[in-house]
Amino acid sequence: MYNRAALPVTAARRSAVIADTDPRIAGLTAMVTEDPDNELAWFSLGQALFEAHRFADAEPAFARAAALQPDLMMAHLRRAECLVSLQRYADARPSAETARALAIAQHHVGPRGDAEDLIEDIDDALD
Repeated sequence: MYNRAALPVTAARRSAVIADTDPRIAGLTAMVTEDPDNELAWFSLGQALFEAHRFADAEPAFARAAALQPDLMMAHLRRAECLVSLQRYADARPSAETARALAIAQHHVGPRGDAEDLIEDIDDALD
């Protein structure tokens, strides 16, 4: 299930978000529709959906961003946070572990701590 990022983004999935009335989300959806290989547009769309607490919609956007740019640490972290919010703990763990590894490699102290806290929360939920 974790390798969902490798799946192509379907027009149906994009059009479901396009109908959004939030102008920021609609604009970002248009951007990813025009340029489906733009990892920063996917990340920004995911972030806008995340901030709107639309975790089920945000998760595939973060997955796509991470698939397009595997070292985009925050995409992995946000994807894991979405999956935890959706109570998909087992699916969240690999993204959280990737985020932690990238945070260590990229010397990001704050996100490393966030990833470690998230992994601890995931482990608690899975016990």
